[in-house]
Amino acid sequence: MQSILQIATAVYLPIIAAALVGVLLSLGLNRSGRMVGDKPVQEVLPDALARVLYLVGIPIGVANFIRKAEFNPSVWISPVIAWAAVLLAIFLSWNFLKSSAKPRAKSTKASFVLLSYLGNTSYLGFPVILLLPQLGPQYFSSAVLYDILGTLVAGYGLGVFIASQASHNKMEVNTASGSHLSEADLSTTSTKRSGIGSLLDALTEVAKNPTFYAFFVGLYLKTLAIPEWLVSGLGAIAWSSIMVALIIMGMRIQQLSSNLNLKLAIQPVLIKTILVPLVLAAALTGLGLEGPQRLVLILQSAMPCGFVSLVLAENYGLDEELTIASILLSCIVFAFMLPVWTTLFTTW
Repeated sequence: MQSILQIATAVYLPIIAAALVGVLLSLGLNRSGRMVGDKPVQEVLPDALARVLYLVGIPIGVANFIRKAEFNPSVWISPVIAWAAVLLAIFLSWNFLKSSAKPRAKSTKASFVLLSYLGNTSYLGFPVILLLPQLGPQYFSSAVLYDILGTLVAGYGLGVFIASQASHNKMEVNTASGSHLSEADLSTTSTKRSGIGSLLDALTEVAKNPTFYAFFVGLYLKTLAIPEWLVSGLGAIAWSSIMVALIIMGMRIQQLSSNLNLKLAIQPVLIKTILVPLVLAAALTGLGLEGPQRLVLILQSAMPCGFVSLVLAENYGLDEELTIASILLSCIVFAFMLPVWTTLFTTW
């Protein structure tokens, strides 16, 4: 009971408060009816904020938290586990789809697969790891590696490849809508590239991602004696960026459609938030990995379906209704499961 109260106070309260600010801000802007160019201001503002976070806020935050994080060679298992989770989710999702008697469109199948393995490991994953009483900034390195070398590449590398194969339109991903803290600004093209071509383009954008390099800047800062005023400034920017990210998430959620069909959505959500984390937890425990690092990896694998799935659905003509329903449902499931994961796997 005490653990649940700690999580509610340290994690749920700040996350819900920041997201609620985003929801109310989006509603207020919507009622104002103001336009920026040909777009409503409530759609333009989160795009602009996400771009600032992508270029400045999140890289500074990552460098700051990495500077304070415990770092040892074992944290490099994080991207390995991230890709194990991706491959497991794809395997499970394809088996779910094959076992269904009802035929599905290619666009729906692609969205189903993307939702099953792409998690919100930045917008929500970073705050949860940082705020959770059992963890904190000292364990942030594992979360960052999971996100940068796992989710980011799996989204804008493998995800683009999967989406492009199911797409009937001729657009590349445009991530100006900022569904991922470290998402790339992929350009729109007039012709649809081949699967390999689009994958190479996406990987190129991943390599240009500022957050990727911020990780190594943080490692370098660990070797320096930094003035206290600079430490305070970096910390203020880092935590402000996390809160702004949660506000953006609230704005995104408010703008999602309320007409949801949850019947199919529950399946990728179960894969993403329960089945994959359970299998990984059993495997990690069987391999002898325990303590905070195991909990970080389990929580990152259990994160709700990522907004990058919606970006891909919008730009590649995939199943937006399924994507929206799964994102909202997965957030609810994760909220209920977080105390379960922490209770089962806090062993120190």
